[in-house]
Amino acid sequence: MINPKIKKITELLSSPADFFSYTYILVQKAYSGFTGTFMLGVKSFIFGIKLGQGAVSYGPIHLMRAPKSQITIGSNLQNVSSSLRSSTGSIFAPTKLKTLTKTARIIIEDNVGLNGTSIIARSKTILVGKGTVIAPNVLIMDLDGHPLWPPENRISNPAIENDSDVIIGKNVWIGNRCMVLKGVTIGDNSVIAAGSVVTKDIPANVLAGGVPAKIIRNLP
Repeated sequence: MINPKIKKITELLSSPADFFSYTYILVQKAYSGFTGTFMLGVKSFIFGIKLGQGAVSYGPIHLMRAPKSQITIGSNLQNVSSSLRSSTGSIFAPTKLKTLTKTARIIIEDNVGLNGTSIIARSKTILVGKGTVIAPNVLIMDLDGHPLWPPENRISNPAIENDSDVIIGKNVWIGNRCMVLKGVTIGDNSVIAAGSVVTKDIPANVLAGGVPAKIIRNLP
């Protein structure tokens, strides 16, 4: 009696092209997972970043921690920074976690999934709650970058006084190419539709989307 799993794989790999394609996927996954996870551990140790157990990274993570600031990564992180590994679209750049001043904090809680995610904390706290999944190419930041007015000093004035915390709750799902801007809180279990720009708080247990993001409907 042939094992059902073996039979299924044999049927799937009925041609040489299928066999080589399947083998390539497995080898690439193993290689990117090993090298990415190893370097995540090395960088975390060298740069003073708290890293929980069971973290896996397929491809690199760019970690940049300003002196005296804090970056904490919880247990069982699943990071994808490789388009070959991503199942929901191309990843434009590796995941980046960056703090810019000593008061900045990035806190990634347990069981979070990142996919080419950029998280930039200049002076405040950005928190990503347990079980949150972030699709490819999402930007989260606590700053404007430059002041809105007057225009003549936008380059020279960082307007750091306008920075504000970003809090993302538990089990949130943020879709492809979203932007989550300063001062925003997203409640537990909510879903942010792909391509949205979140400029104001989103409550728990809703589907929200658009530019700017608004509540579309409640979730059961």
